[in-house]
Amino acid sequence: MGRAPARDTMEYPLSHRERRATALLTAAVSSCLALSACTSEEGGAPAETPGAAESASPEVVPRTWVEREVRVRTLDRMMTEGDPQEVMDNTGDLGERLLETRIVQEGDDGYVVELDKDEWDPDAVTFTTRLDAALAEAMSANEVTWCEETVPGDEFVRSYLDEYWEAFDSEEEYVESIEAYVDCRS
Repeated sequence: MGRAPARDTMEYPLSHRERRATALLTAAVSSCLALSACTSEEGGAPAETPGAAESASPEVVPRTWVEREVRVRTLDRMMTEGDPQEVMDNTGDLGERLLETRIVQEGDDGYVVELDKDEWDPDAVTFTTRLDAALAEAMSANEVTWCEETVPGDEFVRSYLDEYWEAFDSEEEYVESIEAYVDCRS
């Protein structure tokens, strides 16, 4: 029997699988080359260019953090200005979640909002979407009555975000602004 002819690419083109593997390999090598071009000769981070410190991007404060902070501080004021029991009753079943997270605590004088996040239950706060849902319900079920006109809490929070989102570069600046807003000073 004769030998099988040598495989010639013209005679036997690459199969679909071989073409796909070649394309993936090419993409991977290209990515590696592009990434290696971005690092210094020592293999570390890119060398810093003069003036890079001045052009470094400011701290990015997530919108969800700002929204949560406005809601918590508004809830605190709602309980101070009104009847904390009524605020919790209006919040419905989700009010229980605020108690589980220890954002709202029940004391001798009724319910109070804990503004110190270190006092919140870290296990219960792990799923912030559940926490945010409870705070959103508290806002939509209660009103801001202490400023010029009475408005639903969720509208109050939304107005802050519409006016001040991306106006500040740090959490501290936002907290200062939120406190002024909740006190009707802005």
